[in-house]
Formats: sequence, C-alpha cells, structure tokens
Amino acid sequence: MTERNYTTVNPCVMCQPMGSVMAFKGIENSMVLMHGSQGCSTYMRLHLAHHFREPVDIASTSLSEKGAVYGGSENLKKGLKNVMARYHPKVIGVTTTCLAETIGDDVGRILKEFREEEKDAEDVHIISVSTPSYEESHSTGYIKAVEAIVRYFTESGIGKDIFNNKLNVVLGENIAPEDIRELKRILASNIGPRSFIFMPDTSETFDAPMTGKAEKIFPGGTPQSEIADMKNCAASIGLGITSDNRALDYLEAKYNVPAKRVPMPIGLEYSDRFMSALSEIAGSEIPETYKKERGRLIDAMVDVHKYLYGTRVAIYGDPEMVLGLLSLSLENGMYPVLVAPSCKTSAFKECALERIDRMNLDCDVKILEGLDFDAFNDAVKEANPEMLIGNSNGKYISQQIGVPLIRVGFPIHDRVGAQRILMMGYRGAMSMVDRITNTILEAKDIELEKKWLQNKESNLPGSCCDRTPAHAHLH
Repeated sequence: MTERNYTTVNPCVMCQPMGSVMAFKGIENSMVLMHGSQGCSTYMRLHLAHHFREPVDIASTSLSEKGAVYGGSENLKKGLKNVMARYHPKVIGVTTTCLAETIGDDVGRILKEFREEEKDAEDVHIISVSTPSYEESHSTGYIKAVEAIVRYFTESGIGKDIFNNKLNVVLGENIAPEDIRELKRILASNIGPRSFIFMPDTSETFDAPMTGKAEKIFPGGTPQSEIADMKNCAASIGLGITSDNRALDYLEAKYNVPAKRVPMPIGLEYSDRFMSALSEIAGSEIPETYKKERGRLIDAMVDVHKYLYGTRVAIYGDPEMVLGLLSLSLENGMYPVLVAPSCKTSAFKECALERIDRMNLDCDVKILEGLDFDAFNDAVKEANPEMLIGNSNGKYISQQIGVPLIRVGFPIHDRVGAQRILMMGYRGAMSMVDRITNTILEAKDIELEKKWLQNKESNLPGSCCDRTPAHAHLH
C-alpha cells in the first residue's frame, strides 16, 4: 500500500456538523440551525435526504464575506428568529461549521444576548455545540451533540429530582431507524415498555409514515422531559465500546448513575452480550421469544456455513458497525482480511484484536484506521478480498476490482431502503447472514453463466476452437 501521509484524498468520514444533525434530529420537536455558510447546510440536507429518502430541513445562518469579516452575531440572531417563526420548534440545535469556528464567534455569548433581547424565546430550548468541520469526524460530532443535549436538559430544572428506577439507553453511534425499532422492541420485552429512556431516537423522525399531511417537523424523537429525567435513572447502558460515550460519563460523574458499556448487538456473540446485560439489569430470565430467535440464527449459520467459510471480506465504515460486522464475519467462518474503520477511536484496535485473537484464522487480518478512500483502494487491492461490506462510497473500488458490495451503514445514496436495513439483534444477524450468502450465490451464478456462454461460443461452427473445415459441413 502506498503511503500518503502528506494529504487526504476523498476522506472516508464526513464532517462533525453532519453527526450533530443526526443527534439533534433524534429529539422531539427539534430543528437544527447551522452557523456557517449556506453551502454547508445544503450539503447536509442533500446527503441525509438521499440516504433516508425523507425531506430533511436544516436552517443556515448563511454567513457571507461580511459576516466572515465583522462576525456572525447578526446572522445567528436573525436565523434563530426565522426558525422560531417558521417552524415553532421546542428545541433548536445550533451547530457550528469551520467558517464560524475560524472567525472565532462566541456562540454562547451571542445566545445569551439573544435571550435577553427576545422574550419570545423563553419557551425554546437553544443548545449549542462546537463542531468545526476541519477536525475529527461525523462520529465525533454525534457524540458531542448527544452529550450537549443531555447536559442541557439535566441541568435545565425541568422535572423533579425523583428516582424513577428506569434504564438510560444511549447510542454511541448513529444507526438506522429499523435498528432503533428493533432495539426498542428488545428493551420493551426484557425490562418493560416504560422502563427505559432511549436517546437519541430517530426511528420516526428519519423514517416517518405517509399521512397525507405536510409536516414541518416530523413527530417522534426522545421527549425533552425524558432527557431531563435521565439523571434520576437507576443505571445507564451505552451501545458502543470503541469511542468515548461522553453523555454516559457525564451522568455517571455528576449524578452517580452507574454505566455499563456493551458492543452494538451485531452478530451472535455481541447480541448475546446485550441480552445478558439486560437480563442482569432486569433480574429476570431472557424471554422465550429471544431464545427461539437465537436458535433460528444458529440454524441459519449452520445452513450457510458451507458458502461463507473462507470467504475473504473487507469491512469498512463507522467504527462500531465495523466492529460488529467483524464479529459476525468471524463467527460465520469468513476471513476478514481488511478491517478499516472510517476514523481513529480510543479503543477500536484493542476491541478488534481481542475478538480476532480468539479465532484460529488461516489468514492475516489487516486493521487500518482513519484511511481516506485513496489509501483504502490500495489496501483493498493488496488484501484481494472476494467481497466488500460497507457504505455506497466503496462502489467504485467494487466495480474496479470486480467483487460484490454489501451496502450497509451511512451513507447509502445509490440504493433505496437504507433506513430499513436491519443489523441489530438476532433477527438483524439473520438478515445480514442471508444478504451476504445470497450475494455470494448470485456472484457464483453470474460467473458460471459467463463460463457457460464462453464455452457455447467456442463450440459454434467456424469458431477458432472448431478445427473442422467449413466445407466439410456441406457433405
């Protein structure tokens, strides 16, 4: 693989504001105002709308040359007024871009001035988060925004400081609406439908049903009252172990809410760990429904083992998803020859090696963190996989080297149904196993068809392989 440390070509990550938008969209009756140039919000809207196939409104303060020179205070205040007048949100997430960060706007001071000037803003929760686009990634922006939201509402004085005996469930990485619905189903069955607070919840806001009514802000998301009540919970569980879950750390440090971290439940082992954690928290047995689902998953793994064993695969995307898919591939006998999380995290390599070292693999596994797609292309060609698993951005290398791509994660902009892809839990693992196996079988069918056509053409009269003189056929 060629070393290109001097520059980044086509990064595998998106900027921090993108991640913050995903977090704010999981809050009930919220709107995002991006403090920066108009192009930033346009880029976010386009990417999210293509992936989720839903209209995604993101407001902008539309900083121009004047704002860049004299500061964006006037633009930010006007933007807040317009958002409140047009959308009537209960929550406004103010996220900064590289332009606002570079000119050094003091967003906290501007928001304080705005509240003093506008009495109509008293009933609106305005939460700011610093997300410069020129550093870190969308995963970091997501984590920062979740922490800022939890901090704001737990300190806002909403509700009472009364122990509620509930469980906080805090996502450490953005996942599909279908996966959120599956996790909420599992939680409701194991600990009770009203015994947990799920944060953030984009299951409806990024996958809204068609009602025939034009909605400026889609219903759904975690209610503000529930977020404020997170400090009164009995415990917290964080889904994700490769990155720092700052919201969990904050709740544990300030409000003494004990926290437990488990991997995203992708595949058999990580789903087992999630179910065991819930069983321990609830103090009860795992429901029979999930024991049967686990049995069906194992049955499915036995059925497809002869197809999956030894298949060389390259996995890339957001860190928690990549770790889960690595685990799933290992337990199905696949060879994950290349593992490439989109950004560097505090614990990815350690967690991945811990999972790999327990398997007696007949291949080397290369772990490369924080690659751009230019370097990733070189790494893929060197690893020589038979399949890629990751988002749509890998389609070009897939086409170039002639191997299939299983599209999962974010973004998926050249196929529909990204919001309905299920990976979590035993049902999600079964779905992924079926998708991977059927892709392999389809690739084999295409290869056999090509060989059959080549053989058929080579046996035609007059072909280069037909040694009989042409005139002999006349007698």
